Amino acid sequence: MKTKHILGLIAALAVTSSAHALGDLSRANPIEVVMEMGTANNKMYFKPNQLTFETGKAYKLVLKNVDKIKHEVSSTGLIERVFTRKVEVLDANKKMIAEIKGNVREIEVAGGGVVEWFFVPIQPGKNIAVECEIAGHKEAGMVGTITIN
Repeated sequence: MKTKHILGLIAALAVTSSAHALGDLSRANPIEVVMEMGTANNKMYFKPNQLTFETGKAYKLVLKNVDKIKHEVSSTGLIERVFTRKVEVLDANKKMIAEIKGNVREIEVAGGGVVEWFFVPIQPGKNIAVECEIAGHKEAGMVGTITIN
């Protein structure tokens, strides 16, 4: 009888531990979403310019600047609704050259650069504005929206 009880307790602990590990988003494999920044036909753009995320899932937002000039990604509404795990700055060989942890207000990406933003959405929101705050870029079309379900 005691053996059955102990085996049941061990099984319950194993299931509980496994469920807890699955819920640890700091170690989860993130869903990769790529956002390109650039210029075409004298218009600046984010591509895609509409993104959708789900609360409670881990994401890696890859920001690729295909221009020779710098661009920014700025979105107060997004920043208020996500937990940033980290931001990684990559060199031309995709080797990490910097890692930023903590709150992020905007991310500037050098011409030809790539930045990976790891985050978990924690609060829903619709029509969250995202833009490039460099003078003239927003007016040239570098805007978009984000939805968090």
